[in-house]
Amino acid sequence: MLDLYSVGMERGLLYEVIVTTRNPDGTPNAAPIGVICKEDREVVVYLHEGSKTFDNVRREKSFCVNILRDPMVFVESTLGNLDRTKFQTHDQDLSIKWAEAFFTVEVTREKLVQRQDHLGTSTLNVVNAKVLEVVKNQEDVHPLNRAIYGIIEALVYLSRIDIVSEDEKKAYLEKISETSRVVNKVGSEDHKKAMKKIIESLEK
Repeated sequence: MLDLYSVGMERGLLYEVIVTTRNPDGTPNAAPIGVICKEDREVVVYLHEGSKTFDNVRREKSFCVNILRDPMVFVESTLGNLDRTKFQTHDQDLSIKWAEAFFTVEVTREKLVQRQDHLGTSTLNVVNAKVLEVVKNQEDVHPLNRAIYGIIEALVYLSRIDIVSEDEKKAYLEKISETSRVVNKVGSEDHKKAMKKIIESLEK
């Protein structure tokens, strides 16, 4: 039986995926969500109150996680919703037709928490879910983790930092600092070591 490790996910890392759910009227819904690989057959997601995904998961107690790299799917599902023709039915669940892989999950635990940040106070549903089935549509699956892209961006800023104006240099340092925060939040130990080396090079 396939598990999360078989589709390239690593324990403890957060991946950018598309979560598909069913609305009360039966229509499909898709949304970009960060999913944490807790174990080989368990994930954790943080869902914001006010979203359709929040409501659908609270009601249905299940959802589908789609692994793909198509940028337009991320854009369309953020700005509105995917066209219905881009979904397919898998047993009782909805997945995206051209996903590299997808897996269905069943909610095992939910906890509503209040979170305060620079945007104000919001309600999150911290969802633990058990993986029921993993489906691979292609042999090589590459789940998206933001850390590697952050490291590449930081290296671009680093390579230019000595040839820009003082104002631009300040802006680059702020961007590298924010990138470091993200990498340390979502990346692996290798990602964190790489980011640490970038920071150390700036301090020399």
